[in-house]
Amino acid sequence: MQRGSIRKRRGSWTVRYWVEEVGTNGTRKRRQVSTKLVRVSSEFPTAASVQTKADEILAPYNRDEVAAEGASTVQEFGERFFLPWVATRRRASTHKFYRDLMTNHITPGVGDIRLRDFKTLHAQRLLDSTDLSHQSLCRIKTGMSALFGYAIRLGFIDKKANPIRETIVEGTRSSFNGHAYTLAEVKWMLERLPEPARTVVGVAAYSGLRLAEIRGLRWEDYDGKFIHVHRSLWRRHVSDTKTSHSEASVPVAPALKKMLDDHKRRSVGEWIFTGPKKKFSLNLDNLARRDILPVVADRWHGWHAFRRGLGTILFDLGVPAESAKIILRHSAVAVTQKHYIKLQAAKEGVAAMDKLQKAIQKSGPKVGHRKSSKSR
Repeated sequence: MQRGSIRKRRGSWTVRYWVEEVGTNGTRKRRQVSTKLVRVSSEFPTAASVQTKADEILAPYNRDEVAAEGASTVQEFGERFFLPWVATRRRASTHKFYRDLMTNHITPGVGDIRLRDFKTLHAQRLLDSTDLSHQSLCRIKTGMSALFGYAIRLGFIDKKANPIRETIVEGTRSSFNGHAYTLAEVKWMLERLPEPARTVVGVAAYSGLRLAEIRGLRWEDYDGKFIHVHRSLWRRHVSDTKTSHSEASVPVAPALKKMLDDHKRRSVGEWIFTGPKKKFSLNLDNLARRDILPVVADRWHGWHAFRRGLGTILFDLGVPAESAKIILRHSAVAVTQKHYIKLQAAKEGVAAMDKLQKAIQKSGPKVGHRKSSKSR
């Protein structure tokens, strides 16, 4: 299994590898060849960043060698090819997701099975033997499907269908109803929290930005009327927003504008929320443990509850789901309806039955009352 020697030459990345040729007299010989990959750029700054492109070129040559050796195992392919490919093509948080999935589930469960011998039943046994929730099993299935999809694209296995596709996920089904902060809860926090925690909570509650988006905010993204969301920040990894729909401008309410303007006079640096020590973007989880939890205590339900809360508050105020979807920057209105508006289903049901009762009362005699016996 060769991965080639990647070098920088004349402003481009090249890969040097061995090929086998048959001479005119029928003898076989090996020689090294070099192939250009891509130009050196900010997207491809290091040799590691172009390794996946080299793997795609070397796949046809490695395929014969792998077949002769009996094929790589799932673990070998995952560690040598799949995870490096994810690291160069996906967000850092996504790479961690797949790496944890390999370490905790795929490698212990099916890691020693060779790619060419892997069948749907192997994946199904893993899913059936794991005592996890339905959603957790869906994530394991997603990870295995992505791994085998990449193996098929590289030509390591020749299959018409991904062996994971026909598996069925059971698991323990659970309904998740995440907390959504009410307007009263938000105001209660804002009256008690110290700075900068107060302004961070204000941004989370009144703009609906995700945690990574708040950490990625720079002062250049705020113009007094809008917060322009251009990036997200996970740990120390700066990347694009979660989806293309997430990169948008969010209007700033007057209450939030006052908080941000006051905070700007106190702040230093390019980040809207700057850490006191390293002058990098403030770690909001540390902020929550240090400054918010001691004040809020058991009323604290995490950062994403502010995003759910904004969706719920907008719905209570009569804002259409389509408008709430634009503010929350969801890709589809169905996402807004499923995860935010449903939180008010019980309240809406009671209101609907009240309307039904009023209609019944207007339509005729009250239900359950009979005419007096004197009229008989």
